[in-house]
Amino acid sequence: MSSGHRLRALISTIEPIDGGVPTMTRCISGLLQELGIEPIYAWYAPWSQHPGLSVPLHALASGRRPAGLRQTAYGGHEAHALGSWLPELEFTHYLPRRAWRELIASCQLHLSVTGNPMCALPYARLGLPFLAWVATPWEADRANRVRNFSWPRRQLDQRLNGPVLRRLERQVLRSPDGRIMALSQYTADALARIADRPMDAVLLMPVDTCTFHPDPAAVVPWRLGFAGRYGDPRKNIDLLLRTTQLLQARGEPVELHLAGEKDLELLQPRLKQLGISGQVRCYPPLAPSDLGSLLQSLDLFVIPSHQEGLCIAALEAMACGAPVVSTRCGGPEQYVVAERTGQLVDAEPAAMANAIAAIAADRPRRARLASGALGWVQDQASPAAARATFRSQLRATWPSLARAMAEQS
Repeated sequence: MSSGHRLRALISTIEPIDGGVPTMTRCISGLLQELGIEPIYAWYAPWSQHPGLSVPLHALASGRRPAGLRQTAYGGHEAHALGSWLPELEFTHYLPRRAWRELIASCQLHLSVTGNPMCALPYARLGLPFLAWVATPWEADRANRVRNFSWPRRQLDQRLNGPVLRRLERQVLRSPDGRIMALSQYTADALARIADRPMDAVLLMPVDTCTFHPDPAAVVPWRLGFAGRYGDPRKNIDLLLRTTQLLQARGEPVELHLAGEKDLELLQPRLKQLGISGQVRCYPPLAPSDLGSLLQSLDLFVIPSHQEGLCIAALEAMACGAPVVSTRCGGPEQYVVAERTGQLVDAEPAAMANAIAAIAADRPRRARLASGALGWVQDQASPAAARATFRSQLRATWPSLARAMAEQS
């Protein structure tokens, strides 16, 4: 495909701050660029971060209109942060107003990379072919956050936002021109129940083994870790803190390393209350090379979450040779395999502490699980497997691409 006729692919996603979705977006961008396709990004600009781009209820009479901000992202590619009408109503964020329609018209291919299916809404509403990569169902993605809403916001969510968003999610998942790739088998099964149809593929996040690979000399016994936006209630980080407290009380030389939150003071009051300030170290979101170094040092990666579509960082930890102890929270149940890669446990401090201790105190067992975790990632989450799945779904969505893709293969 010559550069003069380079296709443009619009990727509807979320603001690229940190977390799993930006990691997924980088992956899809790289796969597109391998085919000579230029990625363009668009996302709803959160009202809390960009109040001037949206028009809330109190400003409807002001004459303001939703605005956008053109910028660059993911290595200098064109990107657009877009506001909305009535951002208080969550379902308005991705309705295809004029700015969305103009962007869509400027691109030949339309994709969505997202935590839940809603980022594909502009395409579904306009009846366009699209390919979406979805991490988790809409309701599971936000259930724990809703519990922390104010009473008026919960009422709004229960009476208006929730019913409308459920209907729109079904519209996206049932779109006759759309294809859905799930991030895990758990996600595929959950979305299929909502859509009353099977999803089109499961695309596991591939792991960059140049960045994430074992370094046995770096492993620190009894060093536990988790990476992710641990301030999100869905991550249930307090379970991991209480588990650490219990292990410390038993006299174990435990230390806990947490990466992924900008506010490094977020957990300090709770750490002091539990008496584990000296055992816990917090990091901001880390660059891949720095995260790789941290994961290489872990004895175990621990997932305390209420719900996970996959937990990409856990696969990266496994690629570094760290077994995983996880609650039964969805996506991890696909790769946390007893006596092969780690252990699934009940969401209770004693159960989690017992599983951690049984592995950390038994070095031959820990070595077997580390080898099994590495092997699982090499077999199931390789870049080659992801490339094959993505290209197959791209051809199925846009059959006219087959010739150009064959030339790139």
